[in-house]
Amino acid sequence: MRQMRLFIAVNLPVEIKRSLGSFIQVLRRFPLDARWVTEANLHLTLQFLGNVYEEQVPAIVQGLNRAAAGVAPFKLVISGTGVFPSVERPRVLWVGVSGETIILTDLHRRVQEEMGLLGFEAERRRFSPHLTLLRIRSPWGFRKLLQKAEEYAERAKSFGETRVVSIELMQSELSPAGAKYYVLASMPLSGLPAV
Repeated sequence: MRQMRLFIAVNLPVEIKRSLGSFIQVLRRFPLDARWVTEANLHLTLQFLGNVYEEQVPAIVQGLNRAAAGVAPFKLVISGTGVFPSVERPRVLWVGVSGETIILTDLHRRVQEEMGLLGFEAERRRFSPHLTLLRIRSPWGFRKLLQKAEEYAERAKSFGETRVVSIELMQSELSPAGAKYYVLASMPLSGLPAV
């Protein structure tokens, strides 16, 4: 039985990816032991499923359709930057997500509930919407990069805004050249907006 590495995401429009790609190019000038996310792979993860048997995909898609059916399209703004877990011990540089995040958090909860019914374990950490730009291997030189990132993000005000109308089941294929992501299924958000 074939296994696939899967996750559930909100994908971004090309214009926002380009804007973030320009930001990444500025930051790549700093010497840093890190793994950068490619522009094409930028997304907002709702849940990582891991290695999944291909036979499970139809049930996952059904569950995601149920989760998406209860949520109306909503707006997100991509802006700001920060670090996980802390500036003293940086592991991830991220870009922030604001806007209608209460709806996003509800969508995340619904996805986790539906996937829980299929046996997928929910994240233990509190949901903190963000877009990962890089994973840091060594903190050497990171403070200078962070200072530049904060200045750039402050000047830019926003990397763009988007209306989220669907969620996607994504496949990740790992290779020495980096991960490639493919959309396996797209589930429209079909709920009614709150009055």
